[in-house]
Amino acid sequence: MATVKFRDCTTVLAVTATILWSPLGSDSKDVTVSNVQPKLDIHGNIVNAHDGTYRYFEGYYWYHGAEYGLCNEPAKRGCDQTPGRDGPPYPAPGHCGFQADHNVSIYRSKDLTSGSWEFMGRAVHCATDVPNCGILYRPHLVHNPNTNLYVLFVNFVSKTHSYGGNAVFTAPTPAGPFTLKNKQMNLSRLCPGPAIPDGQPCGAAQGGCGDYDVLVDPRDGAAYIIYGCNFWMSIERLTDDYYNSAGENASIMNGAFNGNVFPEYFTEAPAFFIRNNIFYALFGHCCCFCFQGSGIMVYTAHNPMGPWTAQCSDVVNNTGCLSPSGDLACIESNDAVFSPHAEPTPNQGCNYKGRSQVSALRAQQNFVITIERAGGDNEYLWTGDRWQQAPDGIKGHEGQTWALLDFDSMGRITPVRWHDNVTFHV
Repeated sequence: MATVKFRDCTTVLAVTATILWSPLGSDSKDVTVSNVQPKLDIHGNIVNAHDGTYRYFEGYYWYHGAEYGLCNEPAKRGCDQTPGRDGPPYPAPGHCGFQADHNVSIYRSKDLTSGSWEFMGRAVHCATDVPNCGILYRPHLVHNPNTNLYVLFVNFVSKTHSYGGNAVFTAPTPAGPFTLKNKQMNLSRLCPGPAIPDGQPCGAAQGGCGDYDVLVDPRDGAAYIIYGCNFWMSIERLTDDYYNSAGENASIMNGAFNGNVFPEYFTEAPAFFIRNNIFYALFGHCCCFCFQGSGIMVYTAHNPMGPWTAQCSDVVNNTGCLSPSGDLACIESNDAVFSPHAEPTPNQGCNYKGRSQVSALRAQQNFVITIERAGGDNEYLWTGDRWQQAPDGIKGHEGQTWALLDFDSMGRITPVRWHDNVTFHV
């Protein structure tokens, strides 16, 4: 998302989404979730978790999300780093969203509804559990069928303000306890990093690595990571234990850098899922806590390693997407005033390249929940973080938009729109 590699797309920090399997039993039902009201726990408190993954394990939907603390949102733009009473230097109390007190919160729910979320504790603390962690973002949990362990990936910024990539933890259950297995993954584009030590030059698509998503192929248990680095997005296969990259890069039609990197620039917040044997990679332009939200560009493939082809892109010719943004969510105007104080961040998200647009979903993409239904008629629930829109102005209380994805007869995702309420079957 910026030069110091903070969560700021104005320089270099790249800042996800996956699959949730929900067996449909005899007690299945339709549920409705509000996009207008905040998500509450079983005690009536606002759920303090953001980014992250929703997955179905052991009879519950488990949400592993980033806890951002209870500081006040910046007065205007979400990435404003106003000095606090003790700063600068960074991070200071005024730098809301850029603190060392970020944790990975664990919640679970039987049916995803507000009021049903039970707080199960914290999986990881930035200050004590992630080596050299200055800020923690976008945790992702998957189950590894090869080891029968739950694997938690945690993205972090180091104490010296460089992007640290991902640390990896494992646990015997979704609730933990989590044990550190790898303090820094060897992603091929993290520079400097385990694959590119200090002193070696970084390539044009290498540098600080941020937002990502991890997909486990249900057909064979192999895992893949889609991640952003130096504003570019790519996919790599993981080792069998999921602790590292296997060093194999996916191929992209019309891709950059010898066809191994998606051609769109200034991107983050990827989502990665499979539907009807088609793999989907979704991402948008960088949106550093930006109020206006970001778009949804789409690539598809029949294998996680590609070749990936564009459905919606702002650099590859395509049909069925919105103009001029080349995605599925950015629109010219929004009927609702969805924040009383925030203002758009220029040239980020839906305002990339000087546009004056907003996300129809009022959010930046986070994760796609796959809800498995009887007969294979699964539902795919898009989730996005609504930066600068907390009901009480508290960063930790910023909510999310949820929206069902619709697909045409060829498997293409249709434009996505805001609804005050979303109803789905669990």
